[in-house]
Amino acid sequence: MKPTGAPLTVAWLIVLFVTTRQQRSAGRRESRRLQHNHSTNLRRLRNEPSRVLVTSLLWLDDRRWWPYVPVFATIVAPAERRLHWWRWLLVGFAAHTIGTYVGQSYLGVSIRRGKAPRRLVDARDVGVSYFVLGLAGTLSGYLRRPWRFRCQAAAVGALAGNVALRPTFTEVGHLTAFFVGLAATGLAPDRDAFAYPAPPVRR
Repeated sequence: MKPTGAPLTVAWLIVLFVTTRQQRSAGRRESRRLQHNHSTNLRRLRNEPSRVLVTSLLWLDDRRWWPYVPVFATIVAPAERRLHWWRWLLVGFAAHTIGTYVGQSYLGVSIRRGKAPRRLVDARDVGVSYFVLGLAGTLSGYLRRPWRFRCQAAAVGALAGNVALRPTFTEVGHLTAFFVGLAATGLAPDRDAFAYPAPPVRR
């Protein structure tokens, strides 16, 4: 993953390394407080949506950073190289925002119907998964036919299966974010020229 090819990806990964180290050094209780402060839960989306939609992307719901490196190397960086920075931001943040609101709306309905505990209005909800899944959905448009449609169908099936087995707001958000990415494949330039996973060699 070359910094010159995907500078936003590298910068984001560095920020996540710093915040993850901060969580580990702060201890478990303080780490949870930090996550709550930046969570896109129902309460904070009601009171300060703009802030938490941005800052939730800078923290991981995990005390380990290294498992995200291959994810960024195989999905986030290739998406930035192919989509260019503004499409990359547009797709990723749209998936993150829509996935968050759909998932939290589902949670709100579940709470009102008594199917989820009231305390989840303050649930911890930070991380990069919605952004990444949105990029993955759009990046799948660069797969060669007929693998493109097979892989897209398999991904939708797996994410829908997760919703059926574990109908939580997170799983609903994951499925929604991937659909947002699929819907944005029309924004992806030169899909046949820069097929994934081959490197995007410019002519």
